[in-house]
Amino acid sequence: MNYKNAITMTTLSVIAVFAVASFTGFEISDTDAAPVAVQPEKFVFVEKIATTALFEFRDGTEIIPVQLFTQTSGFGTKTQTGADDPKEPSAKTGRQTPTFTLEKIVGSTPYLYEAADQAQKYQLNAGFEYPYKFFDVTVFVAAGGDVLRSFEYRDCKVTSYAVATRADNEEGYTGKGIAVVDQFTFECGGYEPLNPAMDQLNHVEKAKTITSSDLKPTDKWEYGFTNP
Repeated sequence: MNYKNAITMTTLSVIAVFAVASFTGFEISDTDAAPVAVQPEKFVFVEKIATTALFEFRDGTEIIPVQLFTQTSGFGTKTQTGADDPKEPSAKTGRQTPTFTLEKIVGSTPYLYEAADQAQKYQLNAGFEYPYKFFDVTVFVAAGGDVLRSFEYRDCKVTSYAVATRADNEEGYTGKGIAVVDQFTFECGGYEPLNPAMDQLNHVEKAKTITSSDLKPTDKWEYGFTNP
């Protein structure tokens, strides 16, 4: 389906280089920074703070404007059981498994759809390593061109997928209208939260100092001067 409000991409200067392919509904250009999606005008975000997800698959990369992002697990610890690791004794304390959910408008993500389809197809074969079983995800929470928070998830897999239709809840979702959305749940092997504002505060530029090698030799004087 073609949408009148095409989703365009802008760039942030604080992230590393990623080469991105163009898909229907997205306008993406290769730049020296990581692209971050601009949400359609119909979606209203408080303080213009919105979320972008960068998916890195074995065959390519997808950048997705996300309407709903929720971290459901990963902060804190849990008591492990034999189901977590048969080699470890029970009642051992370990890190929580990072999980999160995303919701986006249907379309323009063939790699992500393939990961969901393969997860459904091979869900009864837990040990089978299918091509799109694991991938990495970076979630950017940004206001305009400023990244406020980001989360780097590694070794992720799709654990749940559904298509749903959302209507207005007091005109809070799209202003006025109906949206058909993808709902995903992911489980990952680990994640790292990033705090760009604190990184900037901790950044200390090296002072430029003058060393003896920077001084001009006294035996080479400019014209009009003589060396006594």
